[in-house]
Amino acid sequence: MAFLLLIILAPQDYEKKALERINTHRRLAGLDPVTLDSALSKGCSAHAAYLVRNEGHPSTDGLGAHDENPKLPGYSPEGKKAAGASDIGYQDPVTSVDAWMSGLFHRVPILDPLLKKVGVGYAKGGKWGWVSVLDVVSGRGPGKPRDPVLYPAPKQKDVPLTLGNELPSPVPDDSDKRAGYPVTITFREEVMVKGVIATMQDETGKGLDVWLSTPEHPADSRYQRNTICLIAKDPLRARTTYTITAQGNVAGKRWTKTWTFTTGGR
Repeated sequence: MAFLLLIILAPQDYEKKALERINTHRRLAGLDPVTLDSALSKGCSAHAAYLVRNEGHPSTDGLGAHDENPKLPGYSPEGKKAAGASDIGYQDPVTSVDAWMSGLFHRVPILDPLLKKVGVGYAKGGKWGWVSVLDVVSGRGPGKPRDPVLYPAPKQKDVPLTLGNELPSPVPDDSDKRAGYPVTITFREEVMVKGVIATMQDETGKGLDVWLSTPEHPADSRYQRNTICLIAKDPLRARTTYTITAQGNVAGKRWTKTWTFTTGGR
């Protein structure tokens, strides 16, 4: 007789697994791990419940999800604070972490060297089945920044192939809506970065067509911070090693960096 084993995660398990996934990405980037803050998580959970409860209301559409209307049911000051400080996704919290990392604007705060603690919350329901909220701003603290933060990191393996579905979009209108996994280089906010030139080559030495956004010419100045981003105009190929070369003027000095990473099997 065959038995079906169902593994159901308790709420704290979702939070713990999401935190582990966040710290996996941070470790690959050479960053210190973050901890889970219960007060921040409470605000995230409140906002996730607010979004489920008010799904379909015009104020929650698009980037409106990053706010709360005091006149709507489920409003709370804690939820409103979390709304403006968080990545928001419509999958379970663990899957959402990888989805946020597959974009530009949601990845950058997760890999902030000054991030010390995060809040994780979620609610089930709505047309997507889930709303997940990750506070990646409120838990910033003092410390020595790492400059720059590269992702995918040098010699990283099993890198995904495609750009995630991110709002706002970090690329111009793309006819087939498919592009490569983003490559990001993030500097301290106070460092001036100018005159950036960056390329991406496959293992044959062939250059890829990429969208390049920089601190001087950002895809969206509200969310990009001090980040250089390359996004191939087509998905990356599986089991392929890519070389990134970037150069520019950083803090008044010439800066250049070359490194490689290798994609996974799918």
